[in-house]
Amino acid sequence: MKVGVRLQGTSFARAQLATGNRKVDPVLRGALNTTATSTRREEYVTPLLRAFRTRAFLNAKLKIKRARSRRMEARIIPSSSGVRVGAYRGWSYEAISATRARVYVTGPNGKKLAAGFVNPSSAGKKPLYNRSKRGKYVYARRLQEAIGPSIAYWFKQLSNAQLRRRTGAFLQREFERRLRAEIAKGIR
Repeated sequence: MKVGVRLQGTSFARAQLATGNRKVDPVLRGALNTTATSTRREEYVTPLLRAFRTRAFLNAKLKIKRARSRRMEARIIPSSSGVRVGAYRGWSYEAISATRARVYVTGPNGKKLAAGFVNPSSAGKKPLYNRSKRGKYVYARRLQEAIGPSIAYWFKQLSNAQLRRRTGAFLQREFERRLRAEIAKGIR
């Protein structure tokens, strides 16, 4: 999923900085990188902390590719791998029979079905998963911990038009703040 945010006023800023023998690209890169970091923290990690245990886990699953001299865009890339049910703060089950139950994980927007089962008759009641699959081949059939929805699923749920507006407004403010600071430095 790609969420685009536009910045306005770069041509005017380029002309202003040219009078002081300065370039707009470092200012723009700094604003983009700060916006990506802030958006990840405020718009994604904070709401997801209700569903997951640690901030470090979420930061690792939501990678930031920063703007560089050759690529003038900063990106937040969510992991599309399933997440172990144990990494979620809460999970529940719904009995189907005496030995099988569906597993649900609690996310920021409610419950979601996980890939796995629970034996409600057992003493441990652990969420389990019994297939290891690569493409069309099934390798090991040993029991493993159940897998819930990926971070990319929750990322898509949290991304909407309001988020784009807030991110765009933050980027505009950050760019203008950095631009004023660069102009205040004077002529080189």
